[in-house]
Amino acid sequence: MNDHPDRRISRRDFFRAAGTAAAALAALGLGGYALQRWDTAGAVDGASGSGSDRRHPVYQETFQAEGRTWRRKTNLESYLFLGIDTLGRAEGTQSYVAGGQADAQILLVVDHTARTWQMLQINRDSMVQVPVLSMMGTVPYTIRQQIALAHAYGNGREQSCENNVRAVSMLLGDQPIDGYLSMTMGGVGVLVDLLGGVTLTLGSDLSAVDPALTQGATVTLNGEQALAYVHSRQNVDDQTNLARMERQRQFLRAFEEQARQMDPSFALEAYEAAEDYIITNIPGGRAVNLAGQLQQYTQLPVLTIDGENRVEDGYWAYELDQDSLQQTVLQLFYQEI
Repeated sequence: MNDHPDRRISRRDFFRAAGTAAAALAALGLGGYALQRWDTAGAVDGASGSGSDRRHPVYQETFQAEGRTWRRKTNLESYLFLGIDTLGRAEGTQSYVAGGQADAQILLVVDHTARTWQMLQINRDSMVQVPVLSMMGTVPYTIRQQIALAHAYGNGREQSCENNVRAVSMLLGDQPIDGYLSMTMGGVGVLVDLLGGVTLTLGSDLSAVDPALTQGATVTLNGEQALAYVHSRQNVDDQTNLARMERQRQFLRAFEEQARQMDPSFALEAYEAAEDYIITNIPGGRAVNLAGQLQQYTQLPVLTIDGENRVEDGYWAYELDQDSLQQTVLQLFYQEI
């Protein structure tokens, strides 16, 4: 991007965004709370000796796969949206290992040539090589652990977001990522209450959390209930993150549908309400253009990467299927030649 990388989207630019597309993007930052905290020391299962700082990813323009030749698509942009397991505002810390886990990770890939856009929802339990930050902000090595922990390294603000971007880029074969937006859990309820609630038919039973949240009931969720619906995991469904991801997708669809019916000024109101919960490096002008492009382009189905859940040392671990991972990378970033 050629825009100046302002750390905050300006209110003026956000107001100019067509309809509520920008507010919907902010909603992608909703996060599920990590009910089972992953102890960093216990999560180590082999470490890479790589001392390189993967700050500038290098990817293959062309390569052979499945007996065919593939070339990377031109005119792509991608942005990572993160939901952080912190209830308060995005204030950050002085530590370099207290950034909070990113329990919701959604990569938006925009193809300007095909005029399409697609989202990849990444399972927070995915076992990958996570860059470990030093006190100096460098990456001396990586550790195999849940990708949710990539954000935990750093100061909880830009440094943590950049490390999470680095981890997702590495997972996808070093594909470049153009920007990020993170939002703490506290911002979810704020946006939902501002919208007047989100109405949907509950696909899961959360009556143990709130008696009104019974499976099959059609409920207008308030902010507190919405947060419970997208973050509850313990004693809900099969307790895996896959079930929670499905609830998150359902919630996002309902949120976006209702937000689009709001007056265009809702975008400004949403930004002002959630501003303190958001960290982003997407310039204001780019956010405005992106919002308009998403309205004009065709949305493709949300992607996920297949895998297998299992428990390692008492914690959930999602082993990614390598064939599915390759197919995902090909679909998002490459075309056959």
